[in-house]
Amino acid sequence: MGFAFRLVFAILCLTALLLFTVYLRDANNRTFYELRVHMAEESRLKQQLWRKQLRVESLINPAAISERLDR
Repeated sequence: MGFAFRLVFAILCLTALLLFTVYLRDANNRTFYELRVHMAEESRLKQQLWRKQLRVESLINPAAISERLDR
C-alpha cells in the first residue's frame, strides 16, 4: 500500500512540475512577443522622428530659406 501511495504521489508531483514548466514557457513566449511588439513600435517611431527631423532641417537650411525669400 505504501509503494502505491508513493507512486501516485510521484506521478502527481511530476504532473505538477510539467504543468508549471508549460506555464513558464507560455509566459516566456508572451513576454518575448510583447517585447518584440514594443521594439517594432520603437523602431517605427524612430523612423518617423528621423523623417520629421529631415523635413525640419530642410526647412531651416539657409539655401532653402533664401530660395523661399527669392520667390
